Amino acid sequence: MACNIYAAKMLMFSQQMEYDEEMLNRLQRMNTFLSLFYVPLWMRASKVCDAPIHDLQFFHDMVDYRRIDKQVAETVLSKLENHRWYLTEETVPFVLFSKHPAVTDSTKHDIAAKLLVTPIPEHFRLGKPVFRQVRRDSTLVDFVGPQSHTLFTSLAIGMDWLPKPVDEWHLDPDFCIAERFVRTVKVLNDTAERGIRLISDFATSITTDPMQQFALLQAVERHRRLYPDLPKKTLNM
Repeated sequence: MACNIYAAKMLMFSQQMEYDEEMLNRLQRMNTFLSLFYVPLWMRASKVCDAPIHDLQFFHDMVDYRRIDKQVAETVLSKLENHRWYLTEETVPFVLFSKHPAVTDSTKHDIAAKLLVTPIPEHFRLGKPVFRQVRRDSTLVDFVGPQSHTLFTSLAIGMDWLPKPVDEWHLDPDFCIAERFVRTVKVLNDTAERGIRLISDFATSITTDPMQQFALLQAVERHRRLYPDLPKKTLNM
């Protein structure tokens, strides 16, 4: 996000910086893409139950955006080929718990109906999910498959609520358990990045003993939870 803000500042001060016409054109195209697509998606990216519909809509938008800026759209689409994590059999069922306006009761009903007629595999796939091809006419239902039962099987959640009307799902205890789990799933990679930063900042600068490094990281992490900021009110707790 910092890079996006920097790009916006470059465009705002383009006259003072005396950029040439080619540079100005590139900045305008970049900021148009960031403003229309990247920033809105980034602001909504924390809800895992909405991730499948956001990703699918983004693919569709980029296909349409080729009529406006083919080079940018093609570049983004090529990058998205390796980032279809929420358009896989394993994660598409998350959308059953979405309240996004684009995820209608009809869509949820169709996904539930396909789940009910899809056989449960004897063994679930481990490792990297299989990315299916995303086309302009793809819908969320197209990504449902045998591995879509992973969520329900791994949590030992019943599926008796799936044949019921969508507006009655919330009355089923199994649905409520699954919904609570889905809403705790982390979408962004902030947690992993912070962990890596913590290790790089402390683990090798103070001690090289493995046991001491482990204890040090735990102490730093606990301290950060207790004192998330530096005002006197926090420090006097």
